[in-house]
Amino acid sequence: MTVLLSACGGGTEDPGDTTGEVTSRAAASTSASAESEKPQTSAKALSDAQLQSAVLVDADLSEFQMSEGMAGMPAPEGAAKRTSPAKCQPLLNMSVGKLEPQAKSFRYSVVVGSPASGQAADQIGVEIKLFALDQAGAEHVLAELRTAAKNCAGYENGGYQAVAAAAAPDAGDEAVAYETSAPGSTPIWTTVVRSGATVVAFGHYTPELPEELLSAQISKVEEVAR
Repeated sequence: MTVLLSACGGGTEDPGDTTGEVTSRAAASTSASAESEKPQTSAKALSDAQLQSAVLVDADLSEFQMSEGMAGMPAPEGAAKRTSPAKCQPLLNMSVGKLEPQAKSFRYSVVVGSPASGQAADQIGVEIKLFALDQAGAEHVLAELRTAAKNCAGYENGGYQAVAAAAAPDAGDEAVAYETSAPGSTPIWTTVVRSGATVVAFGHYTPELPEELLSAQISKVEEVAR
């Protein structure tokens, strides 16, 4: 028996020796740590064709009418004009559709709908901007907007725009919301949602963004990205 032990382990094993057990645990811990440190797969930017497929159409929501176009919205190429204070720059970038980093593709549409009452005066209008970026860029845009919404009291953009953070919905991978208002003008609420590598911005003139509209748009982005 001693010979067998000697051949396998190099000597008589001490029953109280836990070196082997400790080594096994350490190896398992190292393996688990290495597994957790593996880089996570980042979402890829949607192609121009995929982003087009993610735009809402009338068939997606019967109570809303969709109008896609670029009227009044400049192409996303190039940088937005500089504003003061600099900490407010991300808010202006989103307002004019010129993000930093620049979007690889961009779509703009307007959605109009009526509540159940059907009163024309109660119609709501929502602007939707879709930006295709890589995931790191999309995460950067949301982080910058979140910081700006918190720290920027207001900025100049053809007049003073006051800024206030707003409650963000539980949607996509992360979201941020804020309100901008100018003297004598109707306030505009902006809700921005990141879904993977796509940034979706909703501009609305009431504090509440219709849940069915938000859900339909984010679900369509997620479906296209699969």
